[in-house]
Amino acid sequence: MKGVLGQAVPAPLSYAPHVLERIERHRPFSCIGHGWDIWHCYEMSWCVQQTVEHWVGVLAIPADSPATVESKSLKLYLNSLNHHHFETHEAAIQAIVRDVSACVSATVSLSCTPVDRLASLTRELVGVNLPACNTSEGLAIIDATVLTISPGKGNVVSEHLVSHSLRSLCPVTAQPDWGSLWVRYSGPPIDPASLATYLDAYRSHQGFHEQCVEQIYSDLMGLGLESLDVVAFYQRRGGIDITPWRSSGVIPIDPQRIGRQ
Repeated sequence: MKGVLGQAVPAPLSYAPHVLERIERHRPFSCIGHGWDIWHCYEMSWCVQQTVEHWVGVLAIPADSPATVESKSLKLYLNSLNHHHFETHEAAIQAIVRDVSACVSATVSLSCTPVDRLASLTRELVGVNLPACNTSEGLAIIDATVLTISPGKGNVVSEHLVSHSLRSLCPVTAQPDWGSLWVRYSGPPIDPASLATYLDAYRSHQGFHEQCVEQIYSDLMGLGLESLDVVAFYQRRGGIDITPWRSSGVIPIDPQRIGRQ
């Protein structure tokens, strides 16, 4: 059966957990780290008794889950709750956590923020901005061998690097996905120009958000870093944005979003 992505599918008119579609995680990379996939869901609404509630949801899926959920199917599922009546707000949260956890075969978490408190989740990225890549020197395919260490900075540094030029393609529809990348690391100094050149190859790469972040994480760890965090703040589609976090250490759930999302 064809999945809903790329198909014209009407929003369900009643509670429909069966529309959730599972995507198996395929990981050919040497390491993926710890972390979470943070989904900001901007169109969450249901009825609690006679009151219609509206929320921004922060759904966290563990990075080590065997599967994730297809984003359009999650949108349809959340739409199916719009006219559904729950006894309490907590009952709605429990139902969503139960259904999505069953889909991904792991325990997810969900918190809700009032729609007029979105600023409480919003923090802009701080770090050294990567240089713009010269398109005439861009890579046709992703090549980790272009990543190099900067000479003359010392043996070990701690840095935050930022790029607002991350672009990749949906593997199903080939439509572009834009985002901002944040890298925090300790170890031998990464050459910023080499990282910008490396990231430029993702402009024509088809991969899910999570896969792209895991490949970036794995390739950077190949430089012999002592610690590393890689986060991609992808812009929203269909009322949902996805922010994968991958880290060399265990990290708590962070609901952060940035303004462009």
